[in-house]
Amino acid sequence: MTLNTLAALRRELDKCVKCAACQAGCPTYETTRRETLSARGKLQLAQALLDGRLALTKRVENDFAQCLSCMSCAEACPAQVDTLKIFTAVRAEGFNARAGAATRFLFRHILPYPARLNALAKAVGVLALAYQKAPAWLARFLPFTARGARRLTPDLLARNLRTMLDEVNDPLRPRANGAVRTVAYFSGCMTDLAYARTGQEIIARLNGAGVKVIFPKAQVCCGAPAYFSGGMEPFERLARANLELLANLDVDAIVYSCATCGSVLGHTYARCFPNDPRARALTEKVVDVQQLFVELAIEKVLRERPGKKLRVTWHDPCHLRRGMGVKNAPRELLASLPRVEFVEMEGADRCCGGAGAFSLAYYGMAVELGAFKAEAIRASGADAVVTSCPSCQLQIADSLRRAGLEHIPVLHTAELIRLVAD
Repeated sequence: MTLNTLAALRRELDKCVKCAACQAGCPTYETTRRETLSARGKLQLAQALLDGRLALTKRVENDFAQCLSCMSCAEACPAQVDTLKIFTAVRAEGFNARAGAATRFLFRHILPYPARLNALAKAVGVLALAYQKAPAWLARFLPFTARGARRLTPDLLARNLRTMLDEVNDPLRPRANGAVRTVAYFSGCMTDLAYARTGQEIIARLNGAGVKVIFPKAQVCCGAPAYFSGGMEPFERLARANLELLANLDVDAIVYSCATCGSVLGHTYARCFPNDPRARALTEKVVDVQQLFVELAIEKVLRERPGKKLRVTWHDPCHLRRGMGVKNAPRELLASLPRVEFVEMEGADRCCGGAGAFSLAYYGMAVELGAFKAEAIRASGADAVVTSCPSCQLQIADSLRRAGLEHIPVLHTAELIRLVAD
């Protein structure tokens, strides 16, 4: 694995011209106005660490942890500084120095084993149920309770996707034409454990369009939690397992429905394993499910239900739009669906504040970021909001509930298709 240590990134650091273009659109900077929470500030901290003018204290680690990895800074940077690469290198040094035993145990002994992860999810599901049922007088003493309202929690007690699907899912009819006839579906952990219906709908739609779907049940976590925390050794272990599994599948494409998983599979693996031909080959095969739906002209095989149109808006997951460069396909798909009126919301590509573990570690800031998104959805007049990232789904649903807009559902694209057709 090619791990970019901070020392190896001096040339990348020197590219920063300190213009502050990265501040505009940086969610953490715009929320706090703290320079060290902007990319420019973090790059200066990294330079000071590299020069020995600053020690990697817990305060410095905390500044680097308060980053949503939304890549808006990299998108805005005129010098094209690879900010995420630098931030990850600093986090890796902090992880090696001070990561807690529980975090190390989770990354090394739970994430690589789906059965253990499912068992942990069920245990967390029990705690979440108790959390939601706790009396009001106790709620203010509980974590993730901002301004008296408890955080929305996913349903982790339901059956997970792996137990509901076959490894091989044959199409309902043979595909008449087109390059894609067989795909592998990488569901990711959250879809498997909390949003199983999304996975079911995706496979059903692909089968209905004449595509055979392989659901490799030996797939493990893509490694995103470890990677973005700086845990490079457990990340490598997870990545190697997925590369070995996916490289041996005879498929035309590898489809993902979680934006973060897609970005890690299709981008991060190749960056971290530049000499591994399997990582390069994977990059060429990884495709967002919405792009595939557009290619398959999925709307042509749907039966339109009678009824008024559903007004729908779209939230761009950061790792889909900036990580994988997928912008137009979801909008094109939504606009093509029967009984759907697509409307654009303000700041559709602005981070919602979910960002996986960020919303657990910095829930107060996540609530503030989510409030902007909830207001944008309200102003759009949408009846539903659609996205393609489980973390975004959970965060936006929580934000809507806090804004008194819990009647607006947050759906994955595959769920919307089930709602308006067939």
